[in-house]
Amino acid sequence: MAKLVTRREADSRKVKFQAFAGMFDFLGIVFGIMVIVACVILLESMYSWIVNDSNDTFTALLDILNSALIRPF
Repeated sequence: MAKLVTRREADSRKVKFQAFAGMFDFLGIVFGIMVIVACVILLESMYSWIVNDSNDTFTALLDILNSALIRPF
């Protein structure tokens, strides 16, 4: 047989569940912000790596091109 619940008990449970849901919403937002910050840091790191690597790559390619044009074999 089902347990009878008074209106006061039902309201108390409802408030507890709302507080619990609010806490998880807050934790979800904090976790989401941390993920966004981590992604921004990773994107900045990747951008700086690409810039540095492209400078080295194009320098090497230009050296090869210059040596081929100046002293063709």
